[in-house]
Amino acid sequence: MGRTTCFQGRSGWFWSRALVTYDYAESWFCRLFGICSCSPARSMMRIRLYLFLYFTGTVLLQFAYRSLDRLARGSASDWQVIVVEQATGVYGTAVLLPLLLWGYRRVPFWRSIFPCLEHALLLVLFSILHTSWNWGTRILLFRLFGLGGYDYGKMPLRYLMEFPADIITYVLAAGAYLVYRNWMRSRAIESELAMARLDGLTRQLQPHFLFNALNAVSGLMYEDVDRADLMLERICTFLRSTIRLPDSPLNSIANELLLARQYLEIMQTRFESKLAYSIQCDPKAEAIQIPTLLLQPLIENAVKYGHDPGSGDLNIQIDIELSDRRIEIRIRDHGSGLSPVWEGEEGQGLTNTKRRLASYYGGAAVFRLSAHAEGGAISELEIPA
Repeated sequence: MGRTTCFQGRSGWFWSRALVTYDYAESWFCRLFGICSCSPARSMMRIRLYLFLYFTGTVLLQFAYRSLDRLARGSASDWQVIVVEQATGVYGTAVLLPLLLWGYRRVPFWRSIFPCLEHALLLVLFSILHTSWNWGTRILLFRLFGLGGYDYGKMPLRYLMEFPADIITYVLAAGAYLVYRNWMRSRAIESELAMARLDGLTRQLQPHFLFNALNAVSGLMYEDVDRADLMLERICTFLRSTIRLPDSPLNSIANELLLARQYLEIMQTRFESKLAYSIQCDPKAEAIQIPTLLLQPLIENAVKYGHDPGSGDLNIQIDIELSDRRIEIRIRDHGSGLSPVWEGEEGQGLTNTKRRLASYYGGAAVFRLSAHAEGGAISELEIPA
């Protein structure tokens, strides 16, 4: 994170925030546009690509305009001169863009007369620097490419001439900044609301689990007190694990599978040898975050409806694979297939699962519940890695 650390030296305070190199500026575009410093590298590369395409496209359009204008007037089109003039002007704006963004972020818009005066001063500074940049770089590039000397005219008048064009640039850049900032803020609010909804749906699962677990213990008390006591002990272990979860609606797949094993051990206490289960997980998928207790309702339904109609045995298989940046989760039982509850009224658990998937992944998640070809039912989840 060395490049994203702000310079703190007294002489470098301003320049570290405005006239920065593009290698260092990538972190500043994140901050100035309102993007979190922990944004993915892909987002930063996308912004850099958009800026490059915008400024390069502007150079090409200006070149075409100037060239056609000269041809329409019957003048020779000196393309090298046009390229140098348009490129220095446009890319000069790109070089000074961090200064504008720094000013937009630091000075509020339209709250009183004083911010307007500060923006006016920043506009004057930008115009002076931009015109000076054009003057200096064109003299240098004309000599470098053997185009002779470059005459920019009388500089006091040139500064006045360029000022109206710089006003347009300043206003357009400010408008783009405000639109992008408001868009990022709305995205942040939507993300917070989605996480809050996800957290609320997660909390709904806890009383649902407790009701089912205590109901099972109540039935077992009349059959075998020792097994009921062991079941209560394992329920306490499961609940302690849920309490230790981080204060977040997300959890790693490894922790989710730990909770799944603890829950299935609770059910093994109830059903004894009739319940068997297997869990297979791609090691690369274990650290990936998914909504907390996402697997729990699916496993509960498999336990509830997955008994073999003949022997009464219960066999649960959980398989998790990672492929093409997608996580595939399959939970299968060997029972009689889909029950009327699954085909019609799904119940709170499955409804909660669908809502949580929609809240966190939007349309990127796929949930299927179907009869397995070899018997039983299978729940399938496909979510982004």
